[in-house]
Amino acid sequence: MQMANRIQNRRDTAANWTSVNPTLAVGEIGLETDTAQFKVGNGTSLWTALVYGGIKGDTGETGSQGSQGAKGDDGDDSTVPGPKGDTGSQGADSTVPGPQGTQGDVGPKGDTGNTGADSTVPGPQGEQGIQGIQGNAGQDSTVPGPKGDTGDVGSQGNQGIQGIQGDVGPQGPAGSGTGVAINVQALTSSPTDAQTVFFGMLPKIPTTTANVSKIYTPAGTIKRTEIYCYSGTAGTAEAWSLYVRKNNSTDTLIATLSVSASERRFTNSSLGIVMNGTTDYVEIKGVQPTWATNPLTCIYGGFIYLE
Repeated sequence: MQMANRIQNRRDTAANWTSVNPTLAVGEIGLETDTAQFKVGNGTSLWTALVYGGIKGDTGETGSQGSQGAKGDDGDDSTVPGPKGDTGSQGADSTVPGPQGTQGDVGPKGDTGNTGADSTVPGPQGEQGIQGIQGNAGQDSTVPGPKGDTGDVGSQGNQGIQGIQGDVGPQGPAGSGTGVAINVQALTSSPTDAQTVFFGMLPKIPTTTANVSKIYTPAGTIKRTEIYCYSGTAGTAEAWSLYVRKNNSTDTLIATLSVSASERRFTNSSLGIVMNGTTDYVEIKGVQPTWATNPLTCIYGGFIYLE
């Protein structure tokens, strides 16, 4: 059996693609070697304006913050004094009186004067005398006294001890393994009304003959297919369908689009097509409607993802 031709797309690191920022030709695929993502050119947009077409996993959880680095040594104190500033100009005389001076010392006590005449004003009342001895206690009363006031509420008791932490739950199942993406393509053509066409890995226009654009894969399961179609003239929005055809007998729908746009993206991430890795092959099958206005100069590019 003759091996299929190997096709290698343009490739470079994500940083180099962004730095050079080229314009890919229509349908030309550019691969980022360090991220495994790719973009498909439209002949006009720069690299940074194109959207990615690859498969990107979920973002992982943010790692914990690293510990703070040790403090560096303090610099040596300068031994050179800074320059002295210029002397400021003399201010105007103040118009505000200065603060009062401190009080002087008390002078010496003078001589005692003569005794004055007897006062005619009564002196102040004397202090109260000592209380007398308490009398004998009376008999016990037979009448209950009044009920006293309710006492204050007592303080809140201490909080109880925290319960023991429960056991750690079981670890979740491991994620799925890695897969392989196989490129598909078709050169520029203008679709004909009500035609069924086929294409695969070969760089040629879609053909109406099945079983000649075969794509052989390793053993596994086709999980996802992504086909990007760019049209120079968008055409009208009649329903346009693409399928994965296995062994020229079984068709699995990728997507049906009813849009009027130069960029049409046929994608399905819920496929389950089992391949034996030896005799099984697939083709991309397109079922074209009867358009009011046909799309023109269409080119296909994309991939089949298999695990």
